[in-house]
Amino acid sequence: MTERSIGLGIIGLGFMGRRYASFVARIEGLRLAGVCDLDAHLAAEVAGEHGCPRYPDAAAMVQAPGVDGVVICTPEDRHLEPALTAIQAGKPTMIEKPVAHSLAAATAIADAAGRRGVPVLVAHLLRFEPRWVAARQRLEAGQIGDPVSITTRRIGNILDQTVLGGRTTIPLYYGVHDLDVMRWFAGAEATSIYARKHSGALRAAGYDIDDVYSAIVTFANGVLGTAELGWHVPAVALAARTSGVAVVGTKGVIRIEQGDTGLECWTEEGLERALETTYWLDAYGIPGGALGLEIRHFGEVVRGWAEPAITLQDATEALRLSLAMEVSANRGLPVELTSFGREVAADGA
Repeated sequence: MTERSIGLGIIGLGFMGRRYASFVARIEGLRLAGVCDLDAHLAAEVAGEHGCPRYPDAAAMVQAPGVDGVVICTPEDRHLEPALTAIQAGKPTMIEKPVAHSLAAATAIADAAGRRGVPVLVAHLLRFEPRWVAARQRLEAGQIGDPVSITTRRIGNILDQTVLGGRTTIPLYYGVHDLDVMRWFAGAEATSIYARKHSGALRAAGYDIDDVYSAIVTFANGVLGTAELGWHVPAVALAARTSGVAVVGTKGVIRIEQGDTGLECWTEEGLERALETTYWLDAYGIPGGALGLEIRHFGEVVRGWAEPAITLQDATEALRLSLAMEVSANRGLPVELTSFGREVAADGA
């Protein structure tokens, strides 16, 4: 017997929202049940591309009978309202990372989901990237012994700001990726973080944001993590290898170079490393890559076949570490994580 298709509605149609819409519309067992965006013209355009309804706001979307689940792709400081709207309507929800812009907002989402018993998946894409998943499996199997150190690097290109326009910080935009991975790989909670930052290159380009953060993270099991995060790579170095992770254990090493996609394209404009082959591959009209896996997993969550692979607790902890990184860099002092932000989680303030 064929299962009925699952209808997903998408709120927010920026860079990732439009990509989600394209994938949902073509993944087996799913259908694009509707879209909405503050830009009504953009929403109408995307709805027209995929032949789906356009809703004026989140409240109208979540009440529509054909919408079984909701995907939120708004900027992180606009996650709270649509997330609460979807959860209160009892609709399984996926939220683009980070889960929110503040611990108070993240706690409010978690509290609402707990009260209503609604599953929420936070879209930490690296948790669905096969290389990162394979690394975690090898760590769990003890193939490199006990982890001793974890080093991550994620240095984006200054051209990122043509989309972001200086609206967010490095810890919020990039930190949640690598600090989540670091905690995932360490298999323990972080106890302290000490960060420093550098500014100048982005401000010279007209963006009032920092260039790079470096941090040392200590975990309860003794694992030592180091993270370098930034977006100051010059535009001419678009394809530079500046992202990856290395885990050193007592019996071996695991290393992933994110930029090594296996495909290079040299043109008159320079070298391109085709990241879409890893993250959002589209071959023969079949959506694949990490994003394809993530959306398919959410479909299983909506059907009740699976629990979210990334919990709200995981996502909130990644947010907490990212905010602590920013506080440490601003103060020039270590932040003890045993207490940082805990009062917010305790009272939901």
